[in-house]
Amino acid sequence: LGWLVRDGKINTEGSADLNTSSSFFTEKAPRTGLGIMPDGRLVLAQVDGIELAKQGVSLAEFAEILYLRGVLHAVNVDGGGSSDSVYKGKVVGKPTCSDTPLVCERGVASVTCIYPEPLASWGQFV
Repeated sequence: LGWLVRDGKINTEGSADLNTSSSFFTEKAPRTGLGIMPDGRLVLAQVDGIELAKQGVSLAEFAEILYLRGVLHAVNVDGGGSSDSVYKGKVVGKPTCSDTPLVCERGVASVTCIYPEPLASWGQFV
C-alpha cells in the first residue's frame, strides 16, 4: 500500500509507506490501484505485466498514469502475478502464476469487490 496520488499531485516521494529506492518501487511489474476522481467516482486501475521479464510499470509510472487521467487520490493495493481484474464474472486481465508469459489464475488471500449499490445482505457493514 502507499499513496501514489494525493490531492491531485503525484505523491510517491512524500508517501511514508513507499521506499522509492526499493526494488518493489522501481521494478516493472503488474500493479493494481484504487483512486477517487474529483467528482467522487471510484477508479479501479490494473496494469498487466511479468516481473521477471521486466514487463509492467514501476510505482512512479503507475502514479503518473493515474495522475494524467485526473485522479485526485490514489493508492497502490497490489502487484505481481496476483494483480487481476474480473468484470461481470469474466477475467479481463492476464494473471500469471510463475512470472512467465503463461496466463493462469491462482488463489489469492484477499480481493476487493465493488458493487454499484449496497447489498442488503451486508446489513450493519454497509
